[in-house]
Amino acid sequence: MGMKQFLILCLLISQTCFAQESILLIGNSEKLCYLEQFSIANSEKLPDDLSIFKAIYIFSNSTSQLTKIDIQRIISYVENGGGLYTGSENWPFQAESRQITQELYKKENYGEYKISAASTSGQDGNLNLKTIAEIPAGESTVAFPLDHRLTVEAWIEDQPLILSGDYGKGRIIIDGGYSRFYCAHRTEICDQLFERFKDYLTAE
Repeated sequence: MGMKQFLILCLLISQTCFAQESILLIGNSEKLCYLEQFSIANSEKLPDDLSIFKAIYIFSNSTSQLTKIDIQRIISYVENGGGLYTGSENWPFQAESRQITQELYKKENYGEYKISAASTSGQDGNLNLKTIAEIPAGESTVAFPLDHRLTVEAWIEDQPLILSGDYGKGRIIIDGGYSRFYCAHRTEICDQLFERFKDYLTAE
């Protein structure tokens, strides 16, 4: 193999690895930290090819730019092995999450909770959050209804705050307090949470 062919092969391999590790970020990312940890494409419009992304993170806005076709494409992406994080806050930052969870589970977020810390389920769950002493809940959070297809990872006032589960060949996390990931609230515990979410969603 000549040097030119070798360099081309190295470039193709690096591009493939980059694509496999990339994460698509959609929604309200203005105040978010952690962006430096990933190769993230922040997009207002859903890219044509979702298969190049290891996971999709959605931080819900007050209004959604996602169409019904977009939602079906995201669901198909998860069914085929992709990871999906869908985050909400108290109204009105719930638009995209409601679109997705209504389609997946015929359910959506509810309530308004202002307690600063959430409690774990006391079990390992998918995210193993029981090893974290105190989980920041978020600025003003919402809950999600119980569903037999989902594991409750954290509770707020005895209501499900963080849930996870398989969907098809993929995985999903539903989070009712994504403001804990704002730069203004960043702590070591928030770092641990973000890393565990990522590990779960991107696991082979």
